[in-house]
Amino acid sequence: MKKLIFTFFIGAMVLGTGCKKFLETVPQDFVTPETYFNNEADAVSALNAAFSIMTDRYVYAGYWQCRMLAADDVYSRLTGSNYAATFSITATGQYIPDRWNSLYKAIQYTNIVLHNLPGIDMDEVRKGEIRGTALFYRAYLYFVLVDEWGAIPLKLTPTGGPSDINYARTPVKEVYDQILKDMTEAEALVPTTARSLYGGAGYPAKTTVQGVLARVCLTMAGYPLKDETKYEDAKKWAQKVVDSKEHKLNPDYTAVFIAYAAQTYDKEESMWEVDLNDINGESSGFGYLGYLDGLLGGAASFGNSTGQVRVTRKLYELYGATTNDTRRDWNCSPFYYKSTATANTAANKTYYTSSQIYDRPSAKFRREYVPGTQIVNRSPINFPLLRYSDVLLMLAEADNHINNGPTPLAYDQIDKVRARAYGKLKAGATNLTEANVTRTYNKDTFLQLVQDERCRELAAEGLRRHDLIRWGIFVSTIRELKADVEDTSKPTVASNWKKQMQDFGDRVQDRDVLWPIPATELTFNKLATQNPGW
Repeated sequence: MKKLIFTFFIGAMVLGTGCKKFLETVPQDFVTPETYFNNEADAVSALNAAFSIMTDRYVYAGYWQCRMLAADDVYSRLTGSNYAATFSITATGQYIPDRWNSLYKAIQYTNIVLHNLPGIDMDEVRKGEIRGTALFYRAYLYFVLVDEWGAIPLKLTPTGGPSDINYARTPVKEVYDQILKDMTEAEALVPTTARSLYGGAGYPAKTTVQGVLARVCLTMAGYPLKDETKYEDAKKWAQKVVDSKEHKLNPDYTAVFIAYAAQTYDKEESMWEVDLNDINGESSGFGYLGYLDGLLGGAASFGNSTGQVRVTRKLYELYGATTNDTRRDWNCSPFYYKSTATANTAANKTYYTSSQIYDRPSAKFRREYVPGTQIVNRSPINFPLLRYSDVLLMLAEADNHINNGPTPLAYDQIDKVRARAYGKLKAGATNLTEANVTRTYNKDTFLQLVQDERCRELAAEGLRRHDLIRWGIFVSTIRELKADVEDTSKPTVASNWKKQMQDFGDRVQDRDVLWPIPATELTFNKLATQNPGW
C-alpha cells in the first residue's frame, strides 16, 4: 500500500509511553477507546496504523520468513535457540514474543476501529467498507495466531484499562468460528479489485477475502479440527474467485517476483501482498526479503544478499532432473554472485555443481530487480500473501476430496498452473499440452500431486510448513530430510548441511506443530497456559 500514508497517532495513544505489549505488559498510561477518534479520516488513519504492522520484521518484513520457517522446501542456515528452523526454539527467545506481540498490537488497533466506527457520522456505504476491511484484517490476524499457536486469547473489544490483561485461551474451534463469521461478513462489504487501493498491494478486495476464506476452510478440514465438511466451503470460496474473472496467471512465472522487487503491481496475479518501502533515513517500513534470502553475494550497490535461506534436495528434485519447468532455476539458485558483482552478467556468476543442491540459496526474491539506489542490508521487496495460482491449487485439492477423486475441474486447475510454469502461456508458445498431467489419478495420488505442485509453485512463500501441518505429515516429512542426506545412493552432501538436516530429523517432535506461548505472556497473563511439550 505504498500509495497510502500510514499515520501512527493511534499507536502512540493506545500504547502510551512506547511499544507496550498488548496482553503482556500492564499499560502505564492508558487512554479510553472512546477518545481516539470520531470522524472518517481518523478511522482510516487507525486502519492504516493497523495494516502498517504487517511490515514489522517478525510479521512479514523478512525475519519471520528467513528465521522462523521450518519445512522441506527451504531451510535457514542459521543456528541457535532463537531460530525455529533448528527445532530448538524456546519460549524465552526474542523472535516468538516479537511476532506474538505485533499480531496482537494490530488486533488492538482493529478493535479500536470497530468499536468507534458505529458512532461516526459518515456515508453508510463507506462505513461498511471500513468495517468490512477491519473485520477481515482482524480475522486474518487471528487465523495466523491460531494456526501457529493453537488456542489463543480471543479478544474482540479494545483493552479496557491497566488491569485488562488476563485472558484465558479460547478453544481452537471457537476461534475459527469467529474467523469465519468475521470474514463472511467482510466479503459482503469490501469492494472488488475494480476499486483503487483494493486488492494486490492495497486493502483486501472481495476476491482477496474469498481466497483467504478458501485457505481457512481447507485448514479447518485438516489438522487439528479435521472438519471434512469444510472442503465444500473451500471449493465454494475458491470457485467464487475463479468465477469473478478478475484474476489470471501472469504468463511468466519469474515476472511475478520481479514485480514484487520492482514495485510494480499486478492485481490479477497477486491478490494480496505486503507493501514495503525502503526510504533512506526511515527506520521502519522496509524489509529484508532478497537481502536475507536472495541470491548469495553481490556488492551493496547491486543488492547484496547473505543467502541465509537455502533449498533442500527434495524441492530441487521435485522439478525433475531434466526439466522445462521455469520455476526450478528461479526458486533454486543455480549460481551465486561474486562479492564485487554490480551487474547480472555471466562474468559475475559462479555456478554450483550438480552435487551442491543444499548449498543453493532460495532466490525467489532478488534485489537486483529493485530500481534505483539500494540501501545496504535491507530491502523494499513486497511479500505475497495470496496469489491466484494458490487459489487454483486449493480449488483442485477441495474438488478432489469432495468427489473422491479428481474431476475435469480439478485437472484443469493443475494444468493451468503447470502450463504457466512450462512457459505455455507466453505468446507464440507451442506444444501447449506438454505440462498437462495424465487423467489417471485416484484420490490419494492426486492429493500427492497437489502437495508436490504446491511445493513447486509456492516454495519459500511461507506456506509449506502450514500445508504440511494441516495435512498431518509435518513431523514425518521433516524426518525424511535426515534420510535424504544420509542416502548413499545420492551425491554426498557437505558436512555442515548434512549435520543441519540430521539435527532437524533428530529434534523435530509432535510439539513442533505449534509455537510455544511466549514466556512473557505466561508471566503477565495469569490465565495463560503453555502448549503441550514446551
